[in-house]
Order: sequence, then structure tokens, then C-alpha cells
Amino acid sequence: MAVPGHFDLVVVGGGFSGLSAAKVYLQCAPDTKLVILDNNKTIGGVWATERLYTGLRSNNLRGMLEFPDYPLHDGFGVKEGEYLPGTVVHDYLAEYAKHWSIYNCIRFESKALHTEQLPNGEGWHLTSHDEEAHRGNWSHLTTSAIHVKGQESYNAPIVNTASLLKYGPELLGDPNVTQVTVIGTGKSAYDAIYTFASAGKQVDWVIRKDDHGPAWMSKSHIILGPLGKFWVEHLVTRRFFAWMSPCLWGDIDGSGSWRHFLHRTWLGRNVSNLFWWKMSADILEQSGYNDDPKLKALHPDRDIFSTATTFAILNYPTDVLQYVRDGQVKVYHENISRLSDHAVHLQDGTMLNSSAFVASTGWLHGPAVDFTHKATHSELGITSLDYTEEDKTFWEKLDAKADAEIFRMFPKLATLADPPCAEQDLKDNPFDEVDSNLARREYQPWRLYRSLISPGLAAKGGRSLAFAGFSANITGHIRNEISGLWIYAYMNDQLTIDPCRDVDDVYWDVAMLQRFCLKRYPYGFGRRFQDFFFDAVPWNDVLLKDLGLSGRRKGGSWWRECFEPYKMDDYRGITAEWLAKQKDMEAKKS
Repeated sequence: MAVPGHFDLVVVGGGFSGLSAAKVYLQCAPDTKLVILDNNKTIGGVWATERLYTGLRSNNLRGMLEFPDYPLHDGFGVKEGEYLPGTVVHDYLAEYAKHWSIYNCIRFESKALHTEQLPNGEGWHLTSHDEEAHRGNWSHLTTSAIHVKGQESYNAPIVNTASLLKYGPELLGDPNVTQVTVIGTGKSAYDAIYTFASAGKQVDWVIRKDDHGPAWMSKSHIILGPLGKFWVEHLVTRRFFAWMSPCLWGDIDGSGSWRHFLHRTWLGRNVSNLFWWKMSADILEQSGYNDDPKLKALHPDRDIFSTATTFAILNYPTDVLQYVRDGQVKVYHENISRLSDHAVHLQDGTMLNSSAFVASTGWLHGPAVDFTHKATHSELGITSLDYTEEDKTFWEKLDAKADAEIFRMFPKLATLADPPCAEQDLKDNPFDEVDSNLARREYQPWRLYRSLISPGLAAKGGRSLAFAGFSANITGHIRNEISGLWIYAYMNDQLTIDPCRDVDDVYWDVAMLQRFCLKRYPYGFGRRFQDFFFDAVPWNDVLLKDLGLSGRRKGGSWWRECFEPYKMDDYRGITAEWLAKQKDMEAKKS
């Protein structure tokens, strides 16, 4: 459907990030002429009905996969302590959009293609799939394609986990599909394995040697020694646990002395190291990874300190690990050399009979929109294959300087090992062979100020573009609400700390943020975009401070502030709170 004409705001993507940004903007400025462009047929982004394969459930228990300003209620049929089926997540997002009067702003099956900035610099010309023009601001994610050597002769289905809804039922019901090859290390690989193994299929699970290794997976609740039992999702939102993690902005909550001891003294670092070792050991033991030699193949390559939002929960109706114990799922740590007729060949000479190939190879974390002028990609801070040599040199110098400063502040980070895939992590296609005689096409990472806006525009006070959802954060939907509010305040010049007027060097701030996320979590997403895990709550504090709001929201209690988890209700009404404060400020001025 065409959406002609001019809009005050265009949001690309009808998932959690896009819906939250639209909701906050309209709550602050109800008269905004706004449209949401979404390429799916239904609402939800990755939770659109056409992407919900059989058995898909959220990685979160009820209470964690929702927005602060719209709790998921009993009417959805999910009890406290239960995981959310994919259909419930979709229905929740549809109800949320209708409640906040943004559902009718969505134009489904409308793909944004390319854009360029208007000559006056005050907006953007955006072309959709039907060649209609729009103006505004956007965010989205795209998935990478699968290209494997020899796939033309494979003569069997090859699918990405993102396509399991479309192709899964056919594969599950086909008696000729008896042995499935799954490649990948993350939660979506686990999901695919459970889907096929629980249907009686034999599964060969290939974990590439030059990848990140098996993902950290945990039961939803674990016991941490004398500290007691914890809901894992709430474990990482306690400030006490956040203190154990090096953090550039950690002392924003007043914990500077504790953090100095734990990360800049010999004794403190040993205390911190013991904490991380114990936590890693407890998760593996209590989640069942130590009770059979076959499961050693699924032990992560590094302790939990080095991981980030790749961490996931064992949320299956039955024990997925039992299929490995029973031998129905066999795990191989080897690279794939090629495919042939109904066979997968590994580099060590092993040949796997295969009647279907399922790839869980991650995401290409780029914008859904093509920015026409490639020379602007560095200034925009978007992930790109098209940096000039001058741009590369500029950022390489800043990155090296940032690394030195980070290692000075946190010596432990200088000792962390990169994953085997570090040199190839930004390739256009994960299966591409690297020829040392050819120029390698590698993506530059996202480099955004506050993980939200372009450094070049921020430095000049340009307020027409923002990217919601291009960072990972364990408090994701709290982050979405705060980020949406931050974007509105920035675009309307209402931040208390403005990057144009109040920051000495925006590019330096961006480099420090991107390199810290990379060095703090080498087994996270830092080579693509900013990734926040144990430092997620302090990062929310940073954005709230920019908005003139307090990140300390436990009623002034020192004990609660340190040891209680931060949850949705701690941030409920944050947008209304900010609007009330703005109104009070205006009243005082008059």
C-alpha cells in the first residue's frame, strides 16, 4: 500500500523497538503525523504470525517480555512463572499497539528501500517498495542469506531458522527427512534442534571451530552458593551483581569506591574472578551440562564473564539435552568444507548423511534502508562495507586510543581472549572462504552516540535521524521505552545533556562505547553493535540522566537499591514522569 506525501516521523519496523518509539513519540506529541512501515503481513517484527514456527516460545518468563507501560495481563492465558508462546507475544504486541493508538499507523507489506537526506538537512527522502516517497526516521534488522559451497548439488532443502514457520511443517511431516543437519551455536540453533529431535528426527549438530562456540544456556532459576536461589533474568539487573562487572559508566549510581576496589586492585580482581568462576560452574552444574560426557561438547568456550546477550534460557517443555545424552542428537566441533548430494562434508573428512540443512548463522545487523550516499556511512555511524580509506584510518586511530584507555582502567579486559572467529566475524557471509590474495569485504560496526544517533549528525545538532533497537540490552523492553523517550527529547532539543552543546568530542565518546562493548564482551555482539548485559541497568541510568531523571528508583532505600532486582514496574510511567517534569519546568520559566 502506498503512503504518499510528507510525514513528521517515519518508523521502519513494527517490532518491539519500532512500536515503543512510535508510542513514546505520540504520547509526547499526539498531533505528530506518523507512519510505521513494516515489510511483514502482520505486526510484531520477528514475532509476526508468518514467522512463528511450531513450538516457538519466548526466552523470558512472564513479566520480562513486555513494556513497562503495558503489563501482560492474565487474559493472555500465561501464568506467572511460565514462558510465553510466540502467538501470545504477537497478540500482546497487537493489543499494545491498539491500546496506544498506533496500530492504525502501521502500513504492512511496505518495504523501505533507499533514502537520501534532503538538501536542507532537515529531513529524509525515503522510497518504499512501491516507489512512493516518504520522509522521516527509522530502524529495523535484516537477516543474512545462506551461501554454502556445493549447495547446488545438495538436492535437499536448505533453510534458515527464520524460515522454519514456512518450511518446518513440511520437513517435519516428510518421511524422507530422517537426518537433519543443524549448524549454529545460539538459541535459535537449540530451538531448531529441539523442533526436529522432538519430532523423532536424527540430528547432526555442527558447531564450527571458527565460531563463538556453544552459547551459554541456563535453567530459569539457579542457586549461587550461599547467596541463595535466583531467577536468572533478575540476577543481572541487581546493582550488586553489576558491581562485579567492569563498566565505563558504572559509578553513575554512586558505587565508584566499590568498583575501584573490585576492578583496579589485585585483591578486588581476585574476588571478582572467584565470583565469575563460581557463577559459571553453578550454571553448568545445575543446568545439567556435567552429568554426561556427551554434553562436554556443549560447554561454552569461555566463562560467563565474556558473554553478553547471547546468553539464553532452557525454556523447552522437556529436556533438550536428553536428546544429546540418548545419542539422537550428535554434536560435531568442525568447520563445513562443502555440501554434496544429501551429504555435509566436514573439514576433518567426516561425511554426514543429510536430508535437510538448517542454518542458524545469526543476523546481518544492518539498516533495512539503503543509504544512497556511501560516503556518508561513517558520519552516520551505520554498519557498512563502504567506508573510505580515510574513514577507516580515522576510526582505527580512535579505536586504538580507546583500547589503551579501557585497558588502563580495567587491566583484566586486556587479558580476555577473542573467539576463533574474531578475524572473520564481520564477513558478508559466514560461509565465505577467505582468500588472502583478495581484498576482504568486512563490515564496519555500528558506531552510534548513546547507541541511538549518528555521531556526525549529533556533533552538528542534526535532529532528523535516530536508530532504535540497534544495540542489545538484557533489559530490552525497559531500554526500548527509555530509548524512545531519549529519541523524542533529542529530536525536540529537550535533553539536559545535549551531544552538540555539552560533549567535547562525540566521536571519542562513540569510540569508547563501541570498543568497551567489544572488549568487555568478546563473545558478545560487540563487533557489530553495542551490547549491554551486566551493565544494562547502569546504562539505563546514563540515558535517564540525559533526560534529567533519576536512575535510582527504589525509594531511597540503600539495601533495596543494591540488592533488589530492577524490574518493569520500577520504570512504569517513565514517559508521563518526564512529561510532568517538563511541564513543571515550563511553568517555572513563565
